[in-house]
Amino acid sequence: MKKLISACAVCALAVGLVAVPSAMGVKSPKQVGGAGSITVTPNPLPNTTTTATVSGNVASSSGCRKDRTIHFAWVNGTTVGPDLGVVATTRSNGDYTATVPRPTDTAPTTTSVTLRATVDALTRKVGSKKKGKKTKKGRVFNCMTFTSDSAAVTLTP
Repeated sequence: MKKLISACAVCALAVGLVAVPSAMGVKSPKQVGGAGSITVTPNPLPNTTTTATVSGNVASSSGCRKDRTIHFAWVNGTTVGPDLGVVATTRSNGDYTATVPRPTDTAPTTTSVTLRATVDALTRKVGSKKKGKKTKKGRVFNCMTFTSDSAAVTLTP
């Protein structure tokens, strides 16, 4: 009888040691990717026009759409140009709008280019909806960086 009781105690202790760490363990940050759409107007882009309007959307989980920073660069074939210095910020639904300068003409003159939008990485903490609580101790989301390209923008002389 003593052996049976001690065997049950050892089993209960083993089950308790297995169950407790998983119940109290720290959750790892969730990696959240995304995709984007980008539209350039006007297209074709006349030579007399000095700027173009860019609009688009960041498609990601709801926590990773709002307040994302987007940078733009023109792409000529496989060559990515410098950052245009234009920064857009997404609204709560992921939509954004910006005005970018016309691409500088390169030799030989190209007939079309694309616009690349790069969305910066961001870390979000969600949870703790109690009033007056300043630190959020809930789930952590790592919103990853990604790029998306527009359709070809035709340059007209």
